[in-house]
Amino acid sequence: MGAMIHQQSFAALRRQYERGELSPVEVAASALAHAERIAGPTNAFALLDAERAMAAARLAEQRWHEGRALGALDGMPFTVKEFAAVGGWPTRRGSLVTPADPALKSTVFVARLEAAGAVLLGKTRAPEFNWKGVTDSPGYGITRNPWNLALTPGGSSGGCAAAVAAGVVRVSFGSDAGGSVRIPAAFTGILGLKPTFGLIPLVPLPSHFSATAHVGPLAVDSGDMMEAMDIVAGPTAADWTSGGESTEARAESMRPIESLRVGILDASSWRDESIPAVGSAMDAVMAAMSSSGMQQREMAFDIHGASDVGRRLYQIACAQTVRGIDPGLHPQLDPGLVDCARAASQIDLQDYFSLMQQRDAHAAALATLFETVDVLMLPTLPITAFGAGRNVPEGWGDPDWFSWNPYTPAFNALHAPALTYPVWTAGAELPVGIQLVTRKYHDRRLMRIAAWLQERFPVRMSPLAG
Repeated sequence: MGAMIHQQSFAALRRQYERGELSPVEVAASALAHAERIAGPTNAFALLDAERAMAAARLAEQRWHEGRALGALDGMPFTVKEFAAVGGWPTRRGSLVTPADPALKSTVFVARLEAAGAVLLGKTRAPEFNWKGVTDSPGYGITRNPWNLALTPGGSSGGCAAAVAAGVVRVSFGSDAGGSVRIPAAFTGILGLKPTFGLIPLVPLPSHFSATAHVGPLAVDSGDMMEAMDIVAGPTAADWTSGGESTEARAESMRPIESLRVGILDASSWRDESIPAVGSAMDAVMAAMSSSGMQQREMAFDIHGASDVGRRLYQIACAQTVRGIDPGLHPQLDPGLVDCARAASQIDLQDYFSLMQQRDAHAAALATLFETVDVLMLPTLPITAFGAGRNVPEGWGDPDWFSWNPYTPAFNALHAPALTYPVWTAGAELPVGIQLVTRKYHDRRLMRIAAWLQERFPVRMSPLAG
């Protein structure tokens, strides 16, 4: 079966909308039908709202017919992670202990999507309070990888990744406080961007993870991702941490890709602890960059130290989350979340300020690195997807899920933009994630590199895409 009509790029859909050859109503109906088909096998969705989606699609159809479309996203299907407040939908955060009352208003980035004419199909699954790098919860079951339903899609934005990799939407918005966009993107073979901290506003602030939490897109195409980012990014008075791309940063990000200076994280930091496929994927991308004339040099950066800071800040947030829940409800929580909170509860104020000092030192080191290179490249993860319903791979010695995730939390703590790109090595059954990092507010550079990579390492859709 060929691609369904909703699986075309935003640019292709726009051309057909403009010519009257295709309607947003037809596209929304196609996307919803496909979502229903894959919902059971993947458990990707917390909710689907066909009535709301079709009403939005009919309005988009009318605007296109009258020549007054709202812009690039008018009539394009989207989903958002369960954490995001959407007016009229509950915000359960993957938990049985949260209220089922509908939100009174949408968070800023969702409101921006809807104001641009995007058609929201529903919300995607996440683990309880987004606490871990896989997607399952006591109340809502196990979310599965569209490439192999026996495997995890990663997390905590695993439902987003499953929806994109299964071909329901081109872009889904998740959140990332320790790797939660990049991990599932790597495990399911799609693009995932953790933007510069504050580039996409978080209003209302979602949780105790707000010091490290970033909203970010998961996508099957860099062009679609960039168009979506252009709509949702930018400051708002309601979020004092929010900011935007400067004119200078935009101009700098538009430099020819071949002129970029690429720093490769020194091999001693990752190669020995990674499976062979990860090294092969890194080598393949380095070879492609070299053949295009990009300058490359090996760079030292304490990725493990910086990620340890991110991990501990994340665990403090877990402890604060559990502390705010009625103890009588704790038996309904994910036991792993309770254990994580218990371990982190021993961290005192002196420990916290020590973490802040360490964070500042690592941030200064990263800023210094970007004085000599434009981009830092390293693996997203040292492994590929493993069994669903587990926090760590089978036979893994350490029960802490951060033990298999040593490269992503650093950039949450340091607030730098980081993008994961999927690479398939020869004969591979699963994709490998390659992580690209750059200086703050140069997110567009990462998306342009992703477009360059797409020409050389095409993104593959999972069998569930049809």
